Amino acid sequence: MSELESVINLCRMVQSGKIEPFDIDFDYVMSVIKKHYPNLKNVQEFCLDAQALKELSLVLERQNQWIEHQSTTLYKDPFMLSQSLMAMDIGAIANAFLRSWHPLMEMEQISTKTLAGSLGYWGGLIPFDERWQDSLVEERDTEYASMDEAIKLGFLPGEGFTEIVENFWNELGERVGPGGIIDYWEWIGAETYEGTVYRAYRTVFMVGYGYANAHWDRLMEETKIIHNVEPRPDPGQQKVSLPMMVDYEEWKLWRNE
Repeated sequence: MSELESVINLCRMVQSGKIEPFDIDFDYVMSVIKKHYPNLKNVQEFCLDAQALKELSLVLERQNQWIEHQSTTLYKDPFMLSQSLMAMDIGAIANAFLRSWHPLMEMEQISTKTLAGSLGYWGGLIPFDERWQDSLVEERDTEYASMDEAIKLGFLPGEGFTEIVENFWNELGERVGPGGIIDYWEWIGAETYEGTVYRAYRTVFMVGYGYANAHWDRLMEETKIIHNVEPRPDPGQQKVSLPMMVDYEEWKLWRNE
């Protein structure tokens, strides 16, 4: 009967909190009790068998209490969770992710419009095997270019960086007045898409170096550029990162308005 006594001691370890209720193998314990039941010969052995059944029933009670407690705390066992995920199709997993998605970031630059633009961009990329096809390259002799030629070709700016930003800031002030506000697209929009991208590029640095501010209206999903009366190009000041997306389709809509 030492095996029954071992089972009893094992079940009592659950009551004392030394092991978890589900660490007990119910089928194994029952197999031990069933194995010894036909060989019981006296009252003491019957009492020992009954004690084993009682201790096992207390383990089952603890398991039930554990399930009730975990259900009230919205806890789900990792194994049960993995089994549920494996039984779900991809669409159901995606829907569950969207319902529970709460990103720990500020939603200033994320909107339906920007997400749709990002999806269109990545979906429209040419596959690598097509993008990297061999192309015919015409071999030419190299030669030196003068500073004026490099500026004329667009490899070098005709003015310094600070001068470019300050001239752009002055243009903003002349257009909206000191401290004035203008819609982002009305400010960066140009006759050509390349010109629009270049104006957006300069706007990023103008805002980042304190010559202007940008305000994102979450309700209207609009960005406004605000002219600073006094620029703050302090080298020690923390710079502002202003991600700007210049979507080609959105530029065409703006041109047709």
